[in-house]
Amino acid sequence: MTTLSHRGDALSVGIELCKLFGVPLQTITVVEPPPAYTGLVLAIDPSIVQSLESDRRRSYESLMEIAVAEGRLHSIEVTGHLVEAKEVDGIISFLRAKSADLLTIGLQQHNFHVARHWSTVASFEEKAPCSVLAVHAMPRKEKR
Repeated sequence: MTTLSHRGDALSVGIELCKLFGVPLQTITVVEPPPAYTGLVLAIDPSIVQSLESDRRRSYESLMEIAVAEGRLHSIEVTGHLVEAKEVDGIISFLRAKSADLLTIGLQQHNFHVARHWSTVASFEEKAPCSVLAVHAMPRKEKR
């Protein structure tokens, strides 16, 4: 079983690895806790918080469904999972519960996020009960 935290290129690599080894793919979409300002909105109008949470949840479900559809498009057995936790802790718990062999994570190239991404990768390398493959996002060619 290959497990991945999906971001475009990591998903593609995960799919290719699963095809190569003939194993199923499990994707993880981490539903992080709501932003801090949610408490302020709750004090003003609780119904707005419910609407925001519903929209946020649908957004995460949509990400998961896109990843599952992409894998199935390539004839890979795919199961999508929503994990409600902080990013690293949620994924580590999931990896342990599923006895995953490999975590493929995607890294996006944004200058102000580089340090944060490497910190996240270091956390996974330190805590993951399996191998970790970090995939850099490939630059997109501009259409002319």
